[in-house]
Amino acid sequence: MRYRTLILCLALALPPAALQAQPLISRDRAEMAARRLVPGGEIVGGNLERDRDRLLWWFDVSIPGSRNVKAIQIDAYTGAVVSNTIETPAGD
Repeated sequence: MRYRTLILCLALALPPAALQAQPLISRDRAEMAARRLVPGGEIVGGNLERDRDRLLWWFDVSIPGSRNVKAIQIDAYTGAVVSNTIETPAGD
């Protein structure tokens, strides 16, 4: 019982970021989810970033027939789409 109490105390003392250092959703799986949101689109950039206490996959996906891209954020732990917005090229 003392062992469980010690583990629980340590878990509560560590910040959430320390407990969730690695994404559960792979980059490939997150890319597939992003591409499904833009049929025919191609990933033109992406990375894994921490936003406050969340770990997110960020992707820019080209929109066929347009100079715009979709900026898509995927939660790296749940696979949920957090954001899906259109970005225009600089100067437009």
